[in-house]
Amino acid sequence: MQPTRRQVLTAIVLVGLCNGASLSSAVAGEFEFDASGYEKQPFEFRGYAEIEPTVSASNQDGALYQLEFLDASPRDEIARLPAALELEGRYHRGITTLSMRTHSSKVWDYRHEKAEHLLYEGLASIQPSPGFTFDIGKKAYRWGKGYAWNPVAFVERAKDAGNPDLAREGFWTAGFDWVASYDGPLQTVAFTPLVLPHRSNMNTDFGAEGHNNVAAKLYLLYRNTDIDLMFLDQGSRSARYGMDFASNITANFEVHGELAYIKDAPRRTIKPDCTQGPTRTEDVWSYLLGLRYRTVDDATFVFEYYFNGAGNRERDQRQFYECVQKAWDTGDESFVSNLPLDEDLDRGPFTKPNPMRRYLNLRAWWNEPYNILYLTPGVQVLYNLEDDSFSVSPEVNYDGIDDLDIRLRAAVPVGDALTEWGEKPNDVKLELRLRYYF
Repeated sequence: MQPTRRQVLTAIVLVGLCNGASLSSAVAGEFEFDASGYEKQPFEFRGYAEIEPTVSASNQDGALYQLEFLDASPRDEIARLPAALELEGRYHRGITTLSMRTHSSKVWDYRHEKAEHLLYEGLASIQPSPGFTFDIGKKAYRWGKGYAWNPVAFVERAKDAGNPDLAREGFWTAGFDWVASYDGPLQTVAFTPLVLPHRSNMNTDFGAEGHNNVAAKLYLLYRNTDIDLMFLDQGSRSARYGMDFASNITANFEVHGELAYIKDAPRRTIKPDCTQGPTRTEDVWSYLLGLRYRTVDDATFVFEYYFNGAGNRERDQRQFYECVQKAWDTGDESFVSNLPLDEDLDRGPFTKPNPMRRYLNLRAWWNEPYNILYLTPGVQVLYNLEDDSFSVSPEVNYDGIDDLDIRLRAAVPVGDALTEWGEKPNDVKLELRLRYYF
C-alpha cells in the first residue's frame, strides 16, 4: 500500500524535527519550527484548459441524426472540436470568503463556431462561528448519493450520466449551513435552508417565473451512515420531497440510495398523427439503489438501478421516433413541427439523455493495473430496461505528465430501431480529451 500524502508530510516533519534537535544539541542553540509556510493563503487561484477532438461515424437511420440533418446535406462522419477554460478563485479574509468559478467554451464543427461564457459559481460566504455559515450568490449544490443519476437533485441542473464528475452551473440562492457534532451514535446534524428566486434575469431556467422558491436539506451522520432529508416547496417547480443514504458495509463495500416524491409531474404524450397529445400531470415516485465495491488491487465497481417516475413511457418515445422517421422519409417537416422539441436536443423531453423510466448503470475502473503507473482503464455500460438498448463506453486515462490528464474514450450505442440507443446519431464516437491544470 502506498503512503498517503498526509503520511508523507508527517514523516518529513518528524525527520526535520529530529535533525533540528540534533543540530541544536551540537551548537547549544534553540530549534524553532516555522509553521508560516503551511498557513492557508488568503487568495487561491486554479483552473484548467482542455480540448476534446471528437469524431463520430454517423447512424443515418437514427432519429436524432435525422432531426439534426433534416434540412442539411447528409454526412458520413461528424467531427467536432470542443475547447474549454475553467477558472476557480477564492479569497478569504476574517470570517468572509469570496469564491467564483467561470466556464468558457468554444466548439468548432460542420455547422459553425459557437462560444459560450458562463459564471458557474459566484458566492459570498460569512462564517461567524465554526458551525454556522451564511451563503449568498450563485452556487452549484450537490444533492444525492447516486453516481450517474440523482432523483433528489431538486435545486441543481441534471448531470450527464456519461460524465457525472463534470462541474455544472449553479443557481442564484441565499441560505445558510448550521452544523452540530455530538458524542454517541448520532455524530453530526446539519441543516441547510435555501431561497432560490426566479425573476426575469435570475434563474430563468428554473421553471415558472415569479416565485421565491424555498428548499431545505437536513443531514444526519448516524454511526457509519450518511442520511439526507430534503424538500422543495411548490413554486416555479412542483413540490417534491426526498431522502438519500450512503453506508459503508465494510471498508471496501458501500451501499447508497435515493427516493423522491414529486407532485404534479408533467407527462408528455404524442398522437399517431404526430401532434402533441394532452400533457398530463400526476404524482410520481423516483428512486435509485446502488452499490460500490473496491478490490484490494484498487479496482472499483459501481452498479446502480434507477427508476424515473416522470420519464417517458415506451409507447410515447417510440411514437416520437416514428414521427421523426416519417419526416425524414417523406421530406415533410410537418411531421415534426408540432412535436415538443428544444433547439438544444439535449434538453428536449424526448431527445435529452435517458428520457425514459428504468435504467441500469455499471461502471468499473482500475487504478494502475499490474503496476502500470499513472494508467487507469475503465468502462461504463448504461442500459435501458424499457427497450433493451444500451451503450458501452470503454476509456483509458493517463496522468503521468505533470499537470496534464489524457483520456481516450469511445461510445458505442447498441439497440434496435425505435429504441433509445438504436436511434442515436452515431454508430460509434471517439473522444480524446487533453486537460491541463494550472
